[in-house]
Parts: sequence; C-alpha cells; structure tokens
Amino acid sequence: MAKKVVTRVDRNLARRLREARREAGLSARNICSKLPRRLAVSHTTLGSYENGLTTPPVDVLAALADLYQRPLNWFLDNRETLSGFRYRGMGHRAPVAARRQFEAQAGKWAEAYLKLYQFLAPADRQRVKVPEDDIGLPPSELALKIRREVLRLDDSQRIESIVRVLESFSAWALEIKTTLRIDGAAARHGNDTVVIFNPALPSERLRIAGAHELAYILYRDLQPPSVLTAPAIDRRAYDFATSLLLPHSQLVEVFSHKSLLKLFEYKERFGVSLAAMIHMAERTRLISTTISRGLWREVVKKGWQRNEPGFVWRDRAITFEMMLDSAVQTKRIAWDDAERITGIRVEELRQRIALVFESTQESTEREETPSALSIKPLSLFNAADEATTEA
Repeated sequence: MAKKVVTRVDRNLARRLREARREAGLSARNICSKLPRRLAVSHTTLGSYENGLTTPPVDVLAALADLYQRPLNWFLDNRETLSGFRYRGMGHRAPVAARRQFEAQAGKWAEAYLKLYQFLAPADRQRVKVPEDDIGLPPSELALKIRREVLRLDDSQRIESIVRVLESFSAWALEIKTTLRIDGAAARHGNDTVVIFNPALPSERLRIAGAHELAYILYRDLQPPSVLTAPAIDRRAYDFATSLLLPHSQLVEVFSHKSLLKLFEYKERFGVSLAAMIHMAERTRLISTTISRGLWREVVKKGWQRNEPGFVWRDRAITFEMMLDSAVQTKRIAWDDAERITGIRVEELRQRIALVFESTQESTEREETPSALSIKPLSLFNAADEATTEA
C-alpha cells in the first residue's frame, strides 16, 4: 500500500494538535473522553491526527479547539516552532510529560508575543551588535566592555533590568509558571532566542540567569558552532554574567572590607547574590579556597544557600503583557483583534495580564526580607577564619 502523502497543512495541523494537548497536560484518552458522544473518536484515531496520518473532520477539529480553548484558525495557521530547548537548573529525573507541557506552553506564549510584536511594530527590530573581534576577550573583559560601550555604565552603576538588556540583543523574554523544578529555559526561534524565566526564582537568581543567557547569545552569535562547545560556553557564561552584574573593581572593593554587612550592601546595590560574589572572589583569587570553604560552611549553617537575606528588586520579563495591555488600553486594537493576532482566547489573555499584577504583589511580599542594615552584624569572615583555625 502506498504511503499517504502528508501535505504541509496536514503536518502543521498535526503539530498544533499535539502541542495543544501537551499544553493542556492531558493524555489522548482524557481528551477523547471529553468529546461529545456524536463526535467520539478513539485515542488511536486522535494519535493518527497528531501524527499527520489522517486529518480530522471539521466538526471534530472544532470540538477539539473548544476543548483546548483555542481559536479554530490557530490549528490551520503555519508558523515556525521553538526548537533546541536548553534548561537551566533542571534535575536528571524531570518527568517527560511535564517537560513536554512546559515546552508547549513556551511555544504558545512565544508565538503570541512574536505575532503581536510583528503586528504592532512591523519594522525590523534594531538589535545590539558586538564586534566579532571582542569574542576573544576574557569573559570579564567582554562584560566590562559591554557595560561601558553598549550600556554606557561605569563600574559603580548597577544594571536596573537585565531582562531589558537581554531583549536588546536577539532575545525575547517570557515568564512561565511551571511544576518543573527549573530556573528557566531557552530555545531557538529562527535566528532569535526565546528565554523563559521561572517567576518563582529569587530575584538575584533570575538576574544571574538572564545575564547567563546573554552570554550564550553572544558566544553563539559571534562564533561558528565548532569553535566553542556547550560546556565551554557554560564556563565562560558564568564568569561573564557575574562580571556584567558586578564588575571586578567592585568585587575587589567589597571583599577588601572583610565585612558581612558590606557583602549584603553590594548585593542590594547591584542585585547579585552573596553566593555569586563568594564564588567569583575565589575564582579571581581575591580570597583563598580555604576562606571560600569557610564562608560556604557559614552560609549553609545559617540556611542561606537557598534563601539569602537581603532585598533585590524584581526584574520582570513582561514586555509581552505590557505591549498587549497598552495596545488595548489605547484602543490600537480590540480584545477580539488580540485573540485573532495571538491565537489565544480573550479570557486567557486577560488572565495573563491579571497574573502579572498578582505575581508582582506576591514577589513584593516574598522579598520583604530584612535589608542588610538590619541583619545582626556578625562577621562571616571571622567565623570562616575560626573554622579554618579549628580545622
């Protein structure tokens, strides 16, 4: 029997059906059980739709669209998908189903963001470009050059929004809540990168994750794939990220005081974690390995390894939501237009904007931890020295 020739529309429809079900977090059997009796199909038939072997009748497709809460036209629209997902901070035993659901959600909102942007700002997006020769600089020097020549900041000035810096390069940033225990992820969309942040991350970790992803974009865009391997990029990316947020001259300054209060002052000033500062101080030999280990013992003893004290402002990846809200409020588009453009129903778009306000309030409450000045002025360095002496 000759194989059925699958058309481009069939392949696209199959992919859309598969992604919609994964985004809903339901199995094929679950979906089939929810269809009206007169339109009932088996899970194997649904599988054939999702694999492009057969095409669903229009009434069945309409029922599936209703179950997935998607406009019918979305299933027939052709688009480029996200590919090459790279996760940050994910364990080896992450459930496959949860990962697929996350990737489907990321694809859904990334597509909505890109389509809305193309509709509202159809002109070519202006991107920051870094000279190719600069890629050979040590990561800390590359970071310093970007701070000074691109961001126009001196060493004493902080980066207010690393997300905004990230999006000024070839990136699109989104926040997606997930059950996966991850810091975030990145995926390719044509020549661009979509970076997804886990909004449950502490602010200082979100900022280092954003700077880390910027390093990936720079090294990937400015070098042929064979020049730097992923592990090599990862090693450079961490040095770049910490140096971008806290220049080496400031790292030298803060550790010269040998004061816990000073460390927290710089954390709150530059938005970089105590853990990152200790790590980079050891890497650059500002402190010895012995002192570094002593500091880490004290951090663990105080329970700070996952929840450091000290306030860091929230850096949000909400350009899409701001763009959508502004376009509707200024009557540039109506809500029905937004649904047609993004392929997401009005109710869900409204909910997405409402969640921004809720999560902003939650993060504010969560981060109302004591500032550095209200922490009991114990000397972490003295404690580390004592531990070293005892050893």
